[in-house]
Amino acid sequence: MEPQLQTPYLLSLVEEIKDAALKECSSSRSATSHYRFLGLIDQLKYTVETPTETVLRLIYQPPQNAALRTVIDLNIFPLLLEHPIKGLSATELSEYTGGERALIIRLMRVMAALGLCASIEPEVYLPTDKTIAMTQPIGRDGVPCIYDLTVPTLSRLPEYFREHHYLMPKEYSRSPMRWAVGQSQFEWLAQRKHHQALFNSYMSSRRQGKPSWFDVYPVERLTHGALEHDDAVFLVDVGGNQGHDLIRFREKFPDVTGRLVLQDLPKVVASAPAGEQVEAMAYSFLDPQPVKGARAYYFRAIFHDWPDYVCHKILVNTISAMDAEYSRILIADFVLPDTGAALLQASIDIQMMSIGSGMERSERQWRELLGAAGLEITGIWSGSPGMESVIEAVPIRAASRL
Repeated sequence: MEPQLQTPYLLSLVEEIKDAALKECSSSRSATSHYRFLGLIDQLKYTVETPTETVLRLIYQPPQNAALRTVIDLNIFPLLLEHPIKGLSATELSEYTGGERALIIRLMRVMAALGLCASIEPEVYLPTDKTIAMTQPIGRDGVPCIYDLTVPTLSRLPEYFREHHYLMPKEYSRSPMRWAVGQSQFEWLAQRKHHQALFNSYMSSRRQGKPSWFDVYPVERLTHGALEHDDAVFLVDVGGNQGHDLIRFREKFPDVTGRLVLQDLPKVVASAPAGEQVEAMAYSFLDPQPVKGARAYYFRAIFHDWPDYVCHKILVNTISAMDAEYSRILIADFVLPDTGAALLQASIDIQMMSIGSGMERSERQWRELLGAAGLEITGIWSGSPGMESVIEAVPIRAASRL
């Protein structure tokens, strides 16, 4: 027998959702109120859903992902956008894609149920706002890249833990992905140029429309007291890919004096946009940092890829170049709460563990990691829930003077 709903709690939750919905539609809407609204909706779903329904929902998530991955291959979402008024029938989609009509019907049932398209009459499909997202890099490139990269390992993760006595993977060279497919995520991508391009596009798309680190972190902490001559290095973006963060920083702060240096592997910086705003430098953060005495060394979404011992090496390599009285390290990454972590953050944490023995860290774990390297956290700035925070750290002996 399924448990009975508690009416007072349910009605109270509905009232909270009504209030949150009014705020979502008002001028006072914010990222924080938006995430709270989504959280309340989830809470209502989990409250109304019976335990059996919860179990079944979880059991049948893998077929949904596989169906979506196939629909991406068939290029169905762009086709729907070309016919926004009348939509396309299963027969028409079959003709356009070459997929068997009966298969199209079965796949599109799932897409409609997920809200990725609409089906207001039998076997006819129309685009929605979610369809648009599936034609943009976040969906078009993210779905196939992350699916192909992670599913072969995730499907064997329980087997990995049984064989390894349920110990957390702590070595990059012995990650679950290397155990399952014989390669690290970076080796896997390096051998698949198409997927590497998808990955780069997807990662760039995740930043679009979201606050930059300098929208969250008070930049005056860097500009105040910074060296005011053109040869001084103001900011080094370590592992910064194509340098988008530095370019956006320069656009917002054109009067900041000093050089902006982009560092990444040679093949990455070779394709970075050339310009006077940013200097590109080939560099691996596993080597000692060659740029000495910069005002700040910035790492975005770097440390979650790696286990603690590799992160320690990266930090020590950076500290060796810092001016202890002047330089700072800035880290843009998730800082997980001790309780109530968002499902997206918790899920990404499992993914990072599986593909490279990496992790998303809590504040306690960040303090332990940085402290072991000789750094002290001097501030953590957070934007909206579910977004990366910005951590500032300095050598321990300098922290007391800030």
